[in-house]
Amino acid sequence: MKTKLVALMVCCLSCVALADTKAVKTVTVSGSAIMQAKPDAVRLTMQIQQSSEKVSDAKQKVDDQVAALTKALRKLGVKDDQLNNAPLRIQQDYQHDPERKLPQRYQVSRDIVVSLNDLSLYGTVLQQAADLGVTQMNQAEFLVSGSDELYQKALQQAFTHAKTKASLLAQANGLKLGSAQKINEQGYAPAPVMKMARAMADSAEVSFGQTDIRAEVSVEFEMNSH
Repeated sequence: MKTKLVALMVCCLSCVALADTKAVKTVTVSGSAIMQAKPDAVRLTMQIQQSSEKVSDAKQKVDDQVAALTKALRKLGVKDDQLNNAPLRIQQDYQHDPERKLPQRYQVSRDIVVSLNDLSLYGTVLQQAADLGVTQMNQAEFLVSGSDELYQKALQQAFTHAKTKASLLAQANGLKLGSAQKINEQGYAPAPVMKMARAMADSAEVSFGQTDIRAEVSVEFEMNSH
């Protein structure tokens, strides 16, 4: 009998607890913001390649060209920590003679990565690279220094945007906007802006344009009665 009475009391307490629990009204909105900035740095990736029957001969030619380019870049003010010319590749030149009628040849190539914090050197560096026999010039990566700080500002504006939207929705339903319950960051700082680098510099003015730093958030707000 006592067991049944205890079970009945627990059941009654559960019902009271459920009756006192009020459903929380919420609204979930998204917010976004964009900060624009001009690139102030660029990363150039170029390649010097030579082919020969002997790997040592091809490598020597590549090394000589890389040394000449490195010297020219240093004269322009490019420092050692802005220059990486270490990656070296050696492979058989299969395209040289598909039918193997000529002696086997080898391709030796070295990548040169140059980071410039002064965009005024952009055209000059390209000219030097072309003059000194760079085989391939990849797309230039234009960068924005201080992008983290700009992204943080965009993130704050994105939250403000979301809160404004949520407030309007709450008012439309005759409610008052409460505090944020959940915040999900959906945006990110920009990737480098990719542009084709010119093989030769010319007298035309170079325009680097602007890049967008976008932030996006999803926020769940509580809505209360007045």
